[in-house]
Amino acid sequence: MSQQLTVIAHLVTRPEKIDEAKTAMLSLIEKTRSEDGCLDYDLHQGNENPMEFTFYEIWKNRQAWEEHMEMSYLKEFVARGDEFFEIEPKILFMAMISARR
Repeated sequence: MSQQLTVIAHLVTRPEKIDEAKTAMLSLIEKTRSEDGCLDYDLHQGNENPMEFTFYEIWKNRQAWEEHMEMSYLKEFVARGDEFFEIEPKILFMAMISARR
């Protein structure tokens, strides 16, 4: 059995694109959560810096995440990255090592 994958994606929007980027990111939530391999998919916005956003994702395995990255709606979002984001997104791939209560 392949290991679950946790993905942390940290994004910083351009100041003039906060609202538009936020709307675009929120539009990914329902579609992504309906994917078979998605176990959790949440978006967070910075309290101190509203230009900072973080996706917290848990996938059944790496293959499920890779399939997610091939979805047309996600490719359309990624294609707008230069328009929306101030810096290159930082993506972390992690494995949960603590037991859930």
